[in-house]
Amino acid sequence: MIVGVSFCSCGNSHDNWEKSAGVDVSVDKIYDNGKPYLQVYYDNFGVDTIRRLKYQLITVTKGHVDTTMKEVDLDDLLRPKDRHIVPRAIGEDTLAADEVSVGQIWVVKEKR
Repeated sequence: MIVGVSFCSCGNSHDNWEKSAGVDVSVDKIYDNGKPYLQVYYDNFGVDTIRRLKYQLITVTKGHVDTTMKEVDLDDLLRPKDRHIVPRAIGEDTLAADEVSVGQIWVVKEKR
């Protein structure tokens, strides 16, 4: 399933961010026509439906480590057993980092 996402720092100040239990974000450096890009996957192994997530993207470039917070408002809810692959945006910059990984993950659950 392909999902569109938007990265923003907006949102409801009343959102209850929780450390993820059952949600995994994984990243990979992939090559397209010889150029490196960031590929992001969201997996929900838990029982809750997720509407927003936030994670630490860790990049290593020439031995220098940077951590960036990424906040994602999902266009489609991340339901239990869902896996979303984030499509690369048209005109997206190439990935300069030598290595990429994910640190902590937080989620906002959909109210039942």
